[in-house]
Amino acid sequence: MLKKSDYRVVRALGHGSFGSAFLVTEIATGKQLVWKKMALANKDDRKMALSEAEMLRNNKSEFLVQYYGSFEDESEFYILMEYCNKGDLRKYINHLRQLKAIASEDMLWNIFASLTEAINSLHSNNIIHRDLKPENIFMTENIQVKLGDLGMAKVIMGTQQYQTRIGGTIQYFPPELLSEAGVNGITQTNQGPLRLMIQNKQCDMFSLGVIIYETITLKHPFADQNGEVLRTNIIKCNPDPLPNYGSNTTSNN
Repeated sequence: MLKKSDYRVVRALGHGSFGSAFLVTEIATGKQLVWKKMALANKDDRKMALSEAEMLRNNKSEFLVQYYGSFEDESEFYILMEYCNKGDLRKYINHLRQLKAIASEDMLWNIFASLTEAINSLHSNNIIHRDLKPENIFMTENIQVKLGDLGMAKVIMGTQQYQTRIGGTIQYFPPELLSEAGVNGITQTNQGPLRLMIQNKQCDMFSLGVIIYETITLKHPFADQNGEVLRTNIIKCNPDPLPNYGSNTTSNN
């Protein structure tokens, strides 16, 4: 049975959906893992934590961050996961910007194919991720790309759509969701609007398209610092065409 004393915390990694991630070492083996720590303040918190653990446990795709177990300690819930030591896709994009380079075609195909496989694995099990963004896409030592953070994910039945307070990150919302939310329905804190919104598998696919565009061009297709301008751009504007991508272009793996 897993317990907190079996692990030594190395350092904090960041904050995800409804929890904080830490790099830990399994004392008995020296293996490095990530644990996501979630506070259990009420029954809803417990339900969400158990749901995330169950989705990770039941989805064994090699393109999803691997699940190693979960346990509860006092008023906190812990999920143990694979450590992807090359960081997330946001780090990779920022690194390319600093180098004034672009990703190689092979790397782009690796990212696109891996994410497509990961999303297909979730959708085949009637799960929508609801928070696809570069910060939730990770890379291992051998540059295997993996999708993680199912904290916002929800199980749907068949073609059912999920009706909820809106989940995810504004920059990766599809236009139909933003149109439905309205001017006052979007907040900069990602806590969602006051009205219920509809989210479905197609929302994930739009988010994937934005991520791929951003990875190719190193810029968001609709970016603007003003939240309302960003919303308008996503609803009404077409992004600039993708550049020609020849094999002689300077690239970085």
